[in-house]
Amino acid sequence: MKKLSCLLLALIMCLALGTAAFAEEDNWKIAILTGTTSQGEEEFRAAERAVATYGEDHIITDTYPDNFMDETETTISKLISFASDPDVKAIVMCQAVPGAKAAFDRIKGELGRDDILLIAGVPQEDPDVISESADIVLYTNEAKQGDTIMETCADWGIDVFVHYSFPRHLAMETIAARKALLEENCAALGIEYVEATAPDPTGDSGVSGAQQFILEDVPAKMEEYAGKKVAFFSTNCSMQEPLQAAVLEQENAYYPQPCCPSPYHGFPASLGLEISVGGDDTVALQAIAEKLAESDAAGRFSTWPSPVNMTIIDVGVEYAKGYIDGEVTDKNDADKINELFQAKCPGATVETYTNADGTTIDNYYTVLLTPVDFNDYLS
Repeated sequence: MKKLSCLLLALIMCLALGTAAFAEEDNWKIAILTGTTSQGEEEFRAAERAVATYGEDHIITDTYPDNFMDETETTISKLISFASDPDVKAIVMCQAVPGAKAAFDRIKGELGRDDILLIAGVPQEDPDVISESADIVLYTNEAKQGDTIMETCADWGIDVFVHYSFPRHLAMETIAARKALLEENCAALGIEYVEATAPDPTGDSGVSGAQQFILEDVPAKMEEYAGKKVAFFSTNCSMQEPLQAAVLEQENAYYPQPCCPSPYHGFPASLGLEISVGGDDTVALQAIAEKLAESDAAGRFSTWPSPVNMTIIDVGVEYAKGYIDGEVTDKNDADKINELFQAKCPGATVETYTNADGTTIDNYYTVLLTPVDFNDYLS
């Protein structure tokens, strides 16, 4: 009887330990920090999509302030709060606005959380800076967009290229590199390059002031360059909707792509379309093409065939899940990163970033897709 009691006790203890181990293995969380819908709806919706996929028990989300330049400490505190939860095994931040590096350093230092996988998407701190603190950095290949944007403009026979930006953005290494290539290509193609300084949406005039500036300046530029084909590009997300709307109204105005190329970046709102952000990309492209065709503008707009910022969050979350499960054994697995991007965007060009002095940053990945011709999506 005594032996039987001991066996039963041992069995109960094994079951308890097994249950506890299973509970521990299943008690993982991935935290996602994005902007609000006014500064970056795609990222916000991508975070919602991750919650829908894995559930609120495993995906926790928050947003950084719209005026993130003046509220860096708020951004940092939200990231620190994520990492203070021992069940959080990975953080995906997109866009990785200023404060990301400081927070990541404190997470690894003050909190001692070297176990957390830190992924920075669309960083606004320079590559050398953010790559020292993040385990993985994911971004569009902004520099090479200086080639693809100009290839589109050359096909359109553009005479003038207007580049809307502001000092904060132009101080960023990758945006500066794209700007330099745009200027170089304009000179080679005989296109007049115009640098137009717009209000910073994080400044005193806010998002609404920056948007109003675009709505007023585009017609003014078209009047200034009357009779010429003028392409407009802005480096800021919140300016895309007014820029698209303004270009649509001007017969000789052209829009080569959003700053964060996507079928959903600005288009649904500017065209008055009921498109589900993050739905079927082909359906979205067809709807946009048909709406543009109503204004005889299908040949004056372009974008990328998939939403790059949403894809970055999708890839970040899937990579993090693989890391938590043990499928990914290295925090920086280049083959896995490429595999995930190809699964989301077949044909994507994924490469590591090389800075101005020729140094390759092996944990900083950039992605480039081929621009679309909306005429190809007309039935």
